Amino acid sequence: MWANAKSWSRTTAHRSIKGIIAAGIALAVLWARSPAGAAQQPALSAEDQATVDTIEGYLNDLTTVHGRFIQSNADGSYIEGDFFLERPGRMRFEYDDPVPFLLVADGSDFIYVDRKLEQVTYLPLSQTPAYFLLRDEFSFADGLRLTDFRHEAGLYRLQIMQEDEPDAGSITLTFTDRPLSLRQWTVVDAQGAATRVTLVQPQFGVPLQRDLFRFVNPWRGKQRD
Repeated sequence: MWANAKSWSRTTAHRSIKGIIAAGIALAVLWARSPAGAAQQPALSAEDQATVDTIEGYLNDLTTVHGRFIQSNADGSYIEGDFFLERPGRMRFEYDDPVPFLLVADGSDFIYVDRKLEQVTYLPLSQTPAYFLLRDEFSFADGLRLTDFRHEAGLYRLQIMQEDEPDAGSITLTFTDRPLSLRQWTVVDAQGAATRVTLVQPQFGVPLQRDLFRFVNPWRGKQRD
């Protein structure tokens, strides 16, 4: 059974929001801190390298994704919601009540909405980790480093870090192998707390309304799109 959503705390909610930002989805505000140079590129067999290349192509071929997500937090709590993703540049994560947060990437900005506090924060999308998955072209050779690759129990797990951040930790993306499909990502924060996002029955390549990725600020009456 999932934990009762009404038991959420503001600390848990903020941790969850950061976990969601990780991926797009996506997609890592909570990059774990590790000693510089600690993570190295793994030695891959020719077969494994071919699989990594296939996964890179899969991510580039992603157009739209829609479904439910379950957020598992380090304190054992769970919260759920709906997600929408349209590459390049757009995504939306809506938490179920009573969690008051909304995340929207509208193609240029990453927008964090706290309905309870009536606060809206805009960040340039290109300067957020969400851009890792939402950019036009995904490439492990473009600012990313694959630090671990595993194939076990019908799943591929790829641990990835930012090439130009020697003190940065990693995000782990999990895919089913048959068929190849993104299913989960896990981020560990600086205190070692893991946040896991699992996609539930995601639908790929479905039409999505563009209005999902627009946000009208009801407290200022200003639209950003």
